[in-house]
Amino acid sequence: LGLDTEGRIVQVNDAYLKMTGYRRSALLGTSIESLVVSDIPGPFLPKMKERTAHKTSLYRARHRKPDGNLVLLEVAVTALPAGEVAYICLYRDLTAIEEAEQRAKYTLDLLRYVVEHAHSAVVVFDTQMRYLLASTKYLTEYGMKNADEIIGKNHYEVIPYIPERWREIHQRALGGEVLSAEDDYYEMPDGRREYTRWECRPWYDANDTIGGMVLYTENITAQKLLEHELREARDYLSTLISRANAPIVVWDETQTIVRANLSFASLFGLGVGHLIGQHLEILHPYLDDEELKHILPFAQQEKRIESLEVGIKQDGGAVKTILWTITPVYEQESGNLLATIAQGQEITERKHLEAELQEQLEELRRWYAVMAHREDRIIELKGEVNELLKEQGKDARYTSIHEGER
Repeated sequence: LGLDTEGRIVQVNDAYLKMTGYRRSALLGTSIESLVVSDIPGPFLPKMKERTAHKTSLYRARHRKPDGNLVLLEVAVTALPAGEVAYICLYRDLTAIEEAEQRAKYTLDLLRYVVEHAHSAVVVFDTQMRYLLASTKYLTEYGMKNADEIIGKNHYEVIPYIPERWREIHQRALGGEVLSAEDDYYEMPDGRREYTRWECRPWYDANDTIGGMVLYTENITAQKLLEHELREARDYLSTLISRANAPIVVWDETQTIVRANLSFASLFGLGVGHLIGQHLEILHPYLDDEELKHILPFAQQEKRIESLEVGIKQDGGAVKTILWTITPVYEQESGNLLATIAQGQEITERKHLEAELQEQLEELRRWYAVMAHREDRIIELKGEVNELLKEQGKDARYTSIHEGER
């Protein structure tokens, strides 16, 4: 556009008409003020004159099209010497650029939202290891109040105790490698160990050039401490089971044997290693068929069982009797069955003593029955003697049938 000193349009080329959709006749003689939509309040012309007083002015502006829509233009305005045309304005349509910028801004905002609200600790660096983005989880794990504390700062200034080997890993990632570790640690200034799971990978800009590095990290210190405690508890339990004199066996929810001690394995003449991983059915041949029918319903129950007697067949035909206590173990939160522990006590000798006592008791019962029958016969004979004497007119010899007992 060519403008006079009052800002009226005196010249317009075909390119501007095609860009905006105006007809030439509609623009000639019109003030530039009717086209320009400015965010700055006040008349536009004085500002344009001020900008172009000593040099060409380059800026962005929006012009109103005939249909009322706005088009973003890049404007270069140059003041000319005295003449009909005082200002020459060159325009470039920035619609495509603006749309691309909006798409880029949307993508960046979306990326920032995704990173900030990720459940894992995520941080994005540039090639100088300066923070660009950080998730809330990352800020929480490393004791930072908000992202403003670190954005733009160097990673090694924010966390100076990072070990040298990790710095080398960061440089390798910035060189194009993707690196990770499932269980790594670093020493804190106070001597504590912090365990982490991490992955480093480069990110690329529009020119396919490495623009920095993305770090995914998860602090697993609490998990490691829990694993250590569980391992200690498991080792302690394993020691108790293996060294116990009483037979002990543990099976899972599928009735697969997961633990057993030597005392248990010796009942069947097997090694502990032969039992682990086997189903309880491996023990069936050592049980009497009738007893097995009685025991199976108990083994399938998921409740505590006290004093379950089981006879186990031994080589040579002998039977060992074991008194079992069976206890299920449940997961605390879900209530699902985790395992079942059975502990036994051999009562073979006690059962033999009980059998002997029972046999002696039966003998006493038989003897008592014989003696009781004999006493009854004596009483009958006394009665018969008294009857015979009475028939002979004599006095009874036994005034009481129990007299002979005194």
